[in-house]
Amino acid sequence: MKFIKILAALALVGLLVAGAVAGWAWSQAQAFLEATPSTTHDERILTIPRGSGPQAVSRLLADAGVVTDAEKFALFLRYEKAAGGLRAGEYRFWTDHTPDQVLDLLLHAPEVTYPVTLPPGLRIEEMAALVEEAGMGSAVEYTRRARDADVIAGYGLPFDKAPENLEGLLVPETYNLGPGADEVAVMDAQIARLKEIWTPERTAKAKEIGLTPYEVMIMASLVEKETAVPEERPLIAGVFLNRLRIGMRLETDPTIIYGLKNYDGNIRKADIRRPHRWNTYVIPALPPTPIAGGGIEAIDGVLNPTKTKALFFVAKGGGAHHFSETYAEHARMVRKYILKR
Repeated sequence: MKFIKILAALALVGLLVAGAVAGWAWSQAQAFLEATPSTTHDERILTIPRGSGPQAVSRLLADAGVVTDAEKFALFLRYEKAAGGLRAGEYRFWTDHTPDQVLDLLLHAPEVTYPVTLPPGLRIEEMAALVEEAGMGSAVEYTRRARDADVIAGYGLPFDKAPENLEGLLVPETYNLGPGADEVAVMDAQIARLKEIWTPERTAKAKEIGLTPYEVMIMASLVEKETAVPEERPLIAGVFLNRLRIGMRLETDPTIIYGLKNYDGNIRKADIRRPHRWNTYVIPALPPTPIAGGGIEAIDGVLNPTKTKALFFVAKGGGAHHFSETYAEHARMVRKYILKR
């Protein structure tokens, strides 16, 4: 009887000890789940290698100050059965997040991307320089690819025949690309955007105004170079279409500049008369290729031209233009806005 009492007492002590241990473990776990490595919102961009398991990922996070304890976080990942959801790649974390928040980023956050901004109105070589400046490859290679017939043919462009180069077809926008993106990735993104733009609806609109999709890209490049005023784009497109319909030369200065090898900022009388493939003061049609990257607003301006009788326009300062239906009025506006200035 005495022995049974001793066993009972020992069992009670064991239960008390086990309870104490369990309580301590629970408090430790609770403290870890509520803790953050820092009170400041500092960013950490980390690369998780392919094949990394809970232990390796936890060590990486702890070393970067994203979690407070690698071993506890590894146990937390296993407890949450998150090992199968871990992804390789480059991700953004912060030092004031709890383990729950870190886990959510590990499983659901998008990969880190890096922007390259290519404004409208740029030529191939100018875009190439910005691509290289953004650390996304070689300007020389970007330019080479844009003029390589095999590369162009491989893209399967949405035109009746492959163009001679990609001038004006590399859509100017801001592209957010993953780590390690090079000139090929940038160009691929631009061409993907071009194909996205040319929906059946836009193709139908091109047919309505009597242009092919490629001719729309040519005219959009002219519109882009002529004005930076959004509301003027459809109006300038309307003027150009009016001129084409009556067989009148477009006579747009940017086409002269495009064909000059050593343009110094001035257009001379000899330049106006100098024949080259893009000089619309000489050729009675659209140039054979675009002269720059026309943005989506310029493209849609061409596809939705303003109905106008205007045949002329002249810069009046501040980026805007005066539009005229007759040459007599246009001549007066040239005297007013250009010759006096």
